[in-house]
Amino acid sequence: MVKRISQLYGLDIYTERAEYVGKVEDVVLDLESGEVMRLSLNSFNANTLPADEVRKIITEQSIGYNEVVNVGDVILCKKNPRKEGRKLKRASKD
Repeated sequence: MVKRISQLYGLDIYTERAEYVGKVEDVVLDLESGEVMRLSLNSFNANTLPADEVRKIITEQSIGYNEVVNVGDVILCKKNPRKEGRKLKRASKD
Protein backbone atom coordinates (compact mmCIF):
# COMPACT_ATOMS: atom_id res chain seq x y z
CA MET A 1 0.00 0.00 0.00
CA VAL A 2 1.24 3.47 -0.86
CA LYS A 3 0.17 6.61 1.01
CA ARG A 4 1.41 10.15 0.78
CA ILE A 5 2.83 11.57 3.97
CA SER A 6 0.27 14.37 3.79
CA GLN A 7 -2.47 11.73 4.08
CA LEU A 8 -1.17 10.70 7.52
CA TYR A 9 -1.72 14.11 9.13
CA GLY A 10 -4.89 14.25 11.20
CA LEU A 11 -5.53 10.50 11.13
CA ASP A 12 -6.80 9.04 14.40
CA ILE A 13 -4.50 6.56 16.10
CA TYR A 14 -5.80 3.57 18.06
CA THR A 15 -4.09 0.66 19.75
CA GLU A 16 -4.84 -2.91 18.72
CA ARG A 17 -7.10 -3.00 21.79
CA ALA A 18 -9.23 -0.15 20.35
CA GLU A 19 -7.85 2.41 22.80
CA TYR A 20 -7.81 5.94 21.36
CA VAL A 21 -4.27 7.38 21.37
CA GLY A 22 -4.64 10.70 19.52
CA LYS A 23 -4.17 12.24 16.08
CA VAL A 24 -1.09 12.43 13.89
CA GLU A 25 0.18 16.00 14.23
CA ASP A 26 3.68 15.55 12.80
CA VAL A 27 5.73 12.97 10.91
CA VAL A 28 9.45 12.35 11.49
CA LEU A 29 11.35 11.11 8.44
CA ASP A 30 14.75 9.53 7.90
CA LEU A 31 15.95 11.69 5.05
CA GLU A 32 18.68 9.25 4.03
CA SER A 33 16.35 6.29 3.54
CA GLY A 34 13.17 8.27 2.83
CA GLU A 35 11.27 6.24 5.42
CA VAL A 36 8.84 7.36 8.09
CA MET A 37 10.48 6.95 11.51
CA ARG A 38 7.87 8.26 13.95
CA LEU A 39 4.33 9.63 14.11
CA SER A 40 4.04 12.45 16.64
CA LEU A 41 0.92 13.29 18.63
CA ASN A 42 2.20 16.87 18.96
CA SER A 43 3.41 19.22 16.29
CA PHE A 44 6.90 20.53 16.94
CA ASN A 45 9.83 22.30 15.36
CA ALA A 46 13.14 20.91 16.61
CA ASN A 47 14.88 24.18 15.71
CA THR A 48 12.75 26.31 18.04
CA LEU A 49 12.12 24.03 21.03
CA PRO A 50 14.67 23.22 23.74
CA ALA A 51 16.34 19.83 23.29
CA ASP A 52 14.73 18.38 26.45
CA GLU A 53 11.24 19.30 25.17
CA VAL A 54 11.94 17.69 21.78
CA ARG A 55 13.26 14.59 23.57
CA LYS A 56 10.07 14.43 25.67
CA ILE A 57 7.83 14.66 22.61
CA ILE A 58 9.84 11.98 20.79
CA THR A 59 9.92 9.56 23.73
CA GLU A 60 6.51 10.12 25.32
CA GLN A 61 4.25 11.56 22.66
CA SER A 62 5.15 9.78 19.46
CA ILE A 63 4.95 6.30 18.01
CA GLY A 64 7.81 4.54 16.28
CA TYR A 65 6.64 3.55 12.84
CA ASN A 66 7.80 0.02 13.62
CA GLU A 67 4.96 -0.04 16.21
CA VAL A 68 2.33 0.70 13.52
CA VAL A 69 0.30 -2.35 12.60
CA ASN A 70 -1.96 -0.91 9.89
CA VAL A 71 -2.69 2.38 8.15
CA GLY A 72 -6.08 2.95 6.57
CA ASP A 73 -8.91 5.26 7.60
CA VAL A 74 -7.26 5.14 11.03
CA ILE A 75 -3.82 4.05 12.24
CA LEU A 76 -3.50 0.96 14.44
CA CYS A 77 -0.46 0.63 16.66
CA LYS A 78 0.81 -1.93 19.15
CA LYS A 79 0.80 0.26 22.28
CA ASN A 80 -0.11 3.67 23.62
CA PRO A 81 3.03 5.84 23.92
CA ARG A 82 1.42 8.07 26.54
CA LYS A 83 0.85 5.12 28.87
CA GLU A 84 4.34 3.77 28.17
CA GLY A 85 5.82 7.19 28.99
CA ARG A 86 4.04 7.23 32.36
CA LYS A 87 5.37 3.72 33.12
CA LEU A 88 8.92 4.86 32.34
CA LYS A 89 8.55 7.92 34.58
CA ARG A 90 7.25 5.82 37.49
CA ALA A 91 10.05 3.27 37.06
CA SER A 92 12.72 5.98 37.07
CA LYS A 93 11.33 7.44 40.32
CA ASP A 94 11.57 4.09 42.13
